[in-house]
Amino acid sequence: MDHGACSGVADMPGDALALGESVLCSLDSLDDLARWRDEVVNQRRQAILGTSAAADAACRASDGTGRVAQSVAISRLEALFEAAIDRMRGNGELAIDADPVKLATALTAALHGGSLLAKTTQDISRLEVPLDLALSYVRSHSAR
Repeated sequence: MDHGACSGVADMPGDALALGESVLCSLDSLDDLARWRDEVVNQRRQAILGTSAAADAACRASDGTGRVAQSVAISRLEALFEAAIDRMRGNGELAIDADPVKLATALTAALHGGSLLAKTTQDISRLEVPLDLALSYVRSHSAR
């Protein structure tokens, strides 16, 4: 995505995907999910707090290609979460009735929404809190 005057603007879903795709591809436990959360928060801390939310929003709104790229990145992220949830169901970490689509949606929404809130408010806890809540929701489906 070419931001032109918006250099340094992070593509949140795409960046989050790049940060954690290799981890998400092998994630198969609740402990792995917690480690992924910590990695994302630590790596996003500088990116989130180092950009202007107003400039970021203006650049995104004017870039239709950016919206398509975000949509693709979000879909890929959800698919990775769904596969991870399936692996956790398969190895007995999560109950068999845990819904991979719902849990993946919760994790994706927490990551994307939390990133946006953190950028807007320049407060990393606005990412940490929704991620922690989403992880608690996933843990509530634990089989152990």
